[in-house]
Amino acid sequence: MPFRISRLAPAALLPATLMLSAIVGSFLACTSAGAGVTSSSEFRDYRVGGTTQASLVSYMKQNPFPGDEGPAFANIRQTFSLSLQTKEDGNLCRPSAVNVNIHFVITLPKAVNASVIAGNARASWYQFVGFARHHEETRRTIFLECGQAFVAKAMQLRSTSGCMALDAKIRGMFEAAKTACDRRQFAYGRADDPRVRYLSLFHRGATARR
Repeated sequence: MPFRISRLAPAALLPATLMLSAIVGSFLACTSAGAGVTSSSEFRDYRVGGTTQASLVSYMKQNPFPGDEGPAFANIRQTFSLSLQTKEDGNLCRPSAVNVNIHFVITLPKAVNASVIAGNARASWYQFVGFARHHEETRRTIFLECGQAFVAKAMQLRSTSGCMALDAKIRGMFEAAKTACDRRQFAYGRADDPRVRYLSLFHRGATARR
């Protein structure tokens, strides 16, 4: 999900910390024995040219990142996988393990000439980077919360129609959960994306001389 240009942000911003190389981490949230959500995150750079507020903004508008929802300043892409085990328990079939893995690729803006950006332009740039990072990491948190909610519900299911039927039901529920999570993502984006236009980088950069 991108940090879209068409929804060009003020809020309390996290300190701007830009990772310069791919970093893989993991997160585990277990709801019960044999159930959980794991994730890995890979950070990539959207390389931005320019040394002034105006030229940085101009570069991003003319050369945006190809995001999942269109031209973007930052982006998150996620890949889901589901592993599922069921077992007979008397006349019932129940899940013995439901595990979801989500791999995230998060792309954040990186100024190619960061070392020569000075003064207010430098402060404004890193404020923007902090905003973009917080935006995409919030999206990641939403995906993880969706995964945790799905696993908790799936582990409560039982079937008197056999384990094949239960397996199919859980997998169908997984697809529905992803669709519902997309709706939640879109709602967050609609609310948060427009806030970027109020950051000093865009406010000053849009009017400053190049």
